[in-house]
Amino acid sequence: MCVVLCMGGNSTTWMNTAVLVTCIRNFRQSRGPVSGLLKGYVGLSTAIFTDLASALFDSNPSYFLLMLTVLPGLVCVTAMVFLRELPAEDAARDPPEKELRCFSVLNFLAVVIALYLLVNDLTGAHGVLFSRVFSAGLVVLLATPLVIPAYMVVGPGGRKGATAADGNDVESVRQPLVAAEQERKVEEEEGEGEKQVEHVRGTVVIGEEHTIGEAVRTWEFWILFGSFLCGVGTGLAVMNNLGQIGTALGYADVSMFVSLTSIFGFFGRILSGSLSEHFIR
Repeated sequence: MCVVLCMGGNSTTWMNTAVLVTCIRNFRQSRGPVSGLLKGYVGLSTAIFTDLASALFDSNPSYFLLMLTVLPGLVCVTAMVFLRELPAEDAARDPPEKELRCFSVLNFLAVVIALYLLVNDLTGAHGVLFSRVFSAGLVVLLATPLVIPAYMVVGPGGRKGATAADGNDVESVRQPLVAAEQERKVEEEEGEGEKQVEHVRGTVVIGEEHTIGEAVRTWEFWILFGSFLCGVGTGLAVMNNLGQIGTALGYADVSMFVSLTSIFGFFGRILSGSLSEHFIR
């Protein structure tokens, strides 16, 4: 049992780290919205699974446990096919304004999903037909964000269209590209020299890639460490035991309470990501 609990508990952490680090590296100009959106969906997933179990299985514990075992695993295996780190030149191809608009749409869709779940929780118990319609609508809303990357690839001004246009006029841009490539190499060499100087001095530039050994020698790392230890640790301990707390207080059904906590936690996470990016800019 201890081995199973260790594997199950740490699998979420490993997947969160892989997704978060990859997305932040792919969207370097929108790190705040990316982290807020990802962490928001992590918090919202509790409400999604709780409401789906209540709607489809009448809160049957066995079916709920089976759904938690199978569904997240299928999503992770499917995401492994598409999740990868893009080269720096591809990641910076889209202008920051376009990237920011896309994340604004994603945030709007996430808020719509949260409000959809909130309305379902506040309206109380429902019949079988309504519950199935609600579940179908929730699945459609969860799949809606897939339209945005598809539009960015095949839509007007998308990457496929830009690639085709570049292929039709290769000769006219060959010389400028060669010159730009040479300038980029010179800048990279100068940047490497500056990094070596900084490394010799023993300093770490905040925002750049660095090793764990370099990170632990900065006071910013220990501030973050203390904040996560005191804030995130205690917060997760409370949120992960809300069901037991509600049962101990004498409530027969705590699913609505857990779902509402998850929904409002989502609003806090997505808002913190957007606000942090706003003040940094």
